[in-house]
Amino acid sequence: MDVGSHPAAPSAEDLFEMLGYREAETSDAGTVEATVLDIPWSDAISERARSFIVGWETGGRAFYERVIKARPVWPEFASGITIGCGYDLGYHRPDEFRADWQGRLPGAAIERLSRTIGFRTDEPGRPAKVAQARALVRSLADIVIPWEVAIGQFDEGKMPKLVSQLYRSLDHLDRLHPHGRGALLSLVFNRGSGGFVSSKDRFREMRAIARAMATGERSEMARIPDLLRAMSRVWGEGSSLARRRREEADLFEAGLSEERLTEAVVALRQHGEAEAPAAPLAEQHEDVAEASDDEETVEEPALTEAPGPTVADVRWNPNDDDHPDYRHLPRAGQGATFDLTAADLERLVRLNVFRVRPGPLVFALRGCRIAGADLREDVEVLTLVDQRPDHRDYRCVMGVLDRGAGRMHAYRASTVPEARALVTGVQKARQGIFEGNLLPTGCYTYTVGTHRAGTSGEIRGVLRLASTATGAAEVVALRSLQDVVYDRRDFWHRCAPADNIHPGRRREGFSSLGCLTLPGDYDRGSRSHSGLWADFRVALGMGRTFAASDDGRQFSVMLLTGADAALVAGLRGAPAEGLRRLRFGSTGAAVARLQAQMGLAPDRQRLVGPVTRAAFVALQQRRLGWADGILSPEMEADLGLDVFREGEE
Repeated sequence: MDVGSHPAAPSAEDLFEMLGYREAETSDAGTVEATVLDIPWSDAISERARSFIVGWETGGRAFYERVIKARPVWPEFASGITIGCGYDLGYHRPDEFRADWQGRLPGAAIERLSRTIGFRTDEPGRPAKVAQARALVRSLADIVIPWEVAIGQFDEGKMPKLVSQLYRSLDHLDRLHPHGRGALLSLVFNRGSGGFVSSKDRFREMRAIARAMATGERSEMARIPDLLRAMSRVWGEGSSLARRRREEADLFEAGLSEERLTEAVVALRQHGEAEAPAAPLAEQHEDVAEASDDEETVEEPALTEAPGPTVADVRWNPNDDDHPDYRHLPRAGQGATFDLTAADLERLVRLNVFRVRPGPLVFALRGCRIAGADLREDVEVLTLVDQRPDHRDYRCVMGVLDRGAGRMHAYRASTVPEARALVTGVQKARQGIFEGNLLPTGCYTYTVGTHRAGTSGEIRGVLRLASTATGAAEVVALRSLQDVVYDRRDFWHRCAPADNIHPGRRREGFSSLGCLTLPGDYDRGSRSHSGLWADFRVALGMGRTFAASDDGRQFSVMLLTGADAALVAGLRGAPAEGLRRLRFGSTGAAVARLQAQMGLAPDRQRLVGPVTRAAFVALQQRRLGWADGILSPEMEADLGLDVFREGEE
C-alpha cells in the first residue's frame, strides 16, 4: 500500500467484532519498563497511530453517537458490558473501574455499572450469559456517556495505561519510529501484553516480536510487519482481526520507510551541501570507488501496485520555465527547424567554457530530432527540429563532431530516463532508496568500458560516466521523489549515478533509469553491436564488434538541449554574450571567481565539478527556493554575484 495513505475506516460489523474480541493473557512483566518511558504517552506514538487506534477501538465520534448511541453495549463474542471508547467492564477490576471513571460519571451510574465488573459471555454457560448480557444492556440503556467524556477517559486513562504496559513488555521501543510504536500499541489494545511471554501457540508471533525487539537490531525489527500479518492464521484472513493486523503491519512499515528516507536525506544533505562548512570544501574531480546507483538491467523496472502515480501520469514538464534544462533560456516556442554547423557546436563549447578532451567530441541534444531521418553521417550541416522529450520514445539527438574536419554524424537517441523509471523512482523513494535520475546539462567525461559487468545484462564497449574504464564519476543528478514530472524544485543529488551511454535494447522505447541510449542492441555471444548504436560507435572510431583495445578510450560528452543549439544557430555571426553559461564541466577564470565567492577552497583545475555544482544549487535554493544548477548573466544578477567579464566567451 501507499505508506503515506490511510486505510478505509472499519465498518460497523468490523467494530462490533473488534469490541467483542479481547485476549486478556496475563503478563508477568514487572513494574519496571523494559524500555524506559521518559516521555508523555502522547509523544510515544504518532498522531496517525493515535487516529488508527481510536478508529479501531471506538469507530470515531459518528459511530459512537449514531450506532452505539453513547450507551452501554454488549459486542457479543466473549465480551462483557462495554462503555465509552471500548472500555470492557468484563476485563477490569472494581478498583480499576472506579479509578478510571470516578468524577467522569455520576455516582449512581458508577454504582450500577460496577455490578457488571468481571462479567463476560464466555464458557461455561455461555447461552445463559448471553441472555443475561442482553437484559443488562436494556436495563442500563438510560446511562448516557457523552463523546467528550468517553474520549477524555480514553486519552487520559486508557491510553497512558496501555502505553505503560507496552513499555514494560518490550525492549528498545525508543529505537522504533512513532508509527511502529503505535502499531504495537494497537496490538496490545486488542490482544493484551501477555502474549509477548505466553507459551501458547496462538501467541507465537507475539513471542517472536518480543525476541526481535530484544535484539535492538534494525534488521530484526523489520521482520515485525510480517509477524503481524502472520497472526491472521488465528482468526482467518477474512476476519476484521486479520484486517487490523494487516493495517498495523502497514503502519509499522510506513515508519520504517520514513526512517530510511529521512536518514538518506540527512546523509545527502551532510554530503552535498556547502553551507557553513567547518573548512572550505574542495572540488572533487576523481572517480569514487563505486556507483551510488545500480547500473540498469535490460529488464523493465518492477512496478508495484501501490497507490500513487502510474506510467500514464509520466510526462515531460510542459512549462519550460519550470524545468531546469530550459528555465535559463530566452522564452521561445518549440518546434523551430534550424541548421546546425560544426562552428555552432564549437561556439557552444566556448560560451559554456567547457573543457573538452582532444579528439572526437560527442554532442547530445536533449529534446531534438533530425529533420526527416533517423541519422545523418559525415555532413557539414545538420537540419534539426527543436522538440521536447516524453520519456517514452527517442526524442533526442546524439552525435559525433570531427573537430579537425568540421564534419558531423548524428543519430536518433534519448538522454532521459524511461517512463517506468519515474514511477519506480517515486515508489523506491518511499523506502529510502534512490533509483532513476535525469542527468543535467553540462560536459562530462566518458570512458569506454563495460556496462553491468558480470551480469546477464553485460554490454562490452559502452561509454561509462567515469574517468576510468571501471570507475564511477560523481555528479549532481536530478531526482523526482514526489511525482513523475521533473521540475526546478526537485531533489538535486550529489551521487555517482552510472548514467552510461549504451544501446536501448528494445524494439519499442528504450531501457533507461537515467542512461543516454541509442536504438540498437548487443549480442554477448558474438560481442557484436547493432542498430544506430553500432553506427554511433563506428563514428567514434570503434567497430561494430567489441575490441578490448577500445577499453579506456575517453571522450568528452557535451549534453545540452535542442533549444540551446537553436539559439546559437540563430545568432550565427552576431554577438551571443547573453548565452554565456557556467554549468557542470565549465572551466576557467569565471569558475574560479564563482568558487571563491561561494567560499570553496581554491581549485587548481578551476573546473565545475560535483562540489561546485552542489554548492551553487544550495545557494540558489537558499535564496530563490529552487535551482537549475546553471549560472547565466541573469542568474548572476539575481544572486548578487560578480563572475562574468566582458570579452569572455
